[in-house]
Amino acid sequence: METTTKTFDAVAESRKWKEAVARETEGMTCEQVVAYFDRDAVHRRFQSALERSGQQETGSVSKA
Repeated sequence: METTTKTFDAVAESRKWKEAVARETEGMTCEQVVAYFDRDAVHRRFQSALERSGQQETGSVSKA
């Protein structure tokens, strides 16, 4: 059986994202939090995170 080394840890990345979001939204009003999670804004943040991680594949993320 061949073993492989993980190059991307999805759980660790998810935890980092959650912690970053908690820091960014701390102290925001309800309206500000809703704006923060606006679909377009989330899409831009997700794209940026993918590019930073080097895991982006052409056409793998579609805009909702």
